[in-house]
Amino acid sequence: MEDETAPVSGVGLPYFRTMLKSPVLGLLALSTSLLLACNSGSDTPEGQPAPTGPVTNTPAPAPDAWAERDRWQQPQQLIDMMGGTLLNITVVDLFAEDGYFTMKLLDAGADVIAVVNEPAKAGRLEALKKERGIPDDRLRIRLVPVGDPGLAPEEADMALITHRYGSIGDKEGYFKLLRRGLRYPKLLFMLEWPQKTTAMGPPAAERLAPEYVMESLGSVGFTDVSFNAAVIPEQVIYVAHDPMDDMSGEGTEVQM
Repeated sequence: MEDETAPVSGVGLPYFRTMLKSPVLGLLALSTSLLLACNSGSDTPEGQPAPTGPVTNTPAPAPDAWAERDRWQQPQQLIDMMGGTLLNITVVDLFAEDGYFTMKLLDAGADVIAVVNEPAKAGRLEALKKERGIPDDRLRIRLVPVGDPGLAPEEADMALITHRYGSIGDKEGYFKLLRRGLRYPKLLFMLEWPQKTTAMGPPAAERLAPEYVMESLGSVGFTDVSFNAAVIPEQVIYVAHDPMDDMSGEGTEVQM
């Protein structure tokens, strides 16, 4: 496992520099950032409509708090790292809370599974879904018990966790269940706070060292784990996945 804290030029960080292959995802190609595409046949769960692309209706105005969050959160930076264009990609937004990143992912073209642990939060997400006219095949909202990522085996292409890693109790059990729910290459993106005092976020004493986070993710099976603290000010982006082979079949490992 390697850490990466220096700035990287270009649109999106080149964590994934090779052509990728997966029997489930199909062709994953790169342009200026990670662009993912998968076939729309066998990946669609039985009884579920095929993905239809980005939401085309006019979105309702975001809550006032979201405008301020856009300023310091800089969500597009993270979206670019995830691929920028996420058409036909299923992303599970774990700890979706008020739906901030759920809506950002939908705007990027993803089909989203929004997971929450409280009925009130699920209700607010359902209301937001109805308000914005988002169809069921684009957004599924799941109310699950604490400690359950809420996924069927190999149901999602990638996962997102924002500022919640430290609150997960049984990390080993949780991430093993999460890995089971992700298709190869089991991509996980996490946004966390650096281990220092910043204007936003919890006290420094409650923050975790990158080395600990990376070691913990590696211990549950993620082979490649990296982090970058230069992309979004005062925040750290972690990327974890299994090795991704070159499309030529020569087994070239992604350089991070």
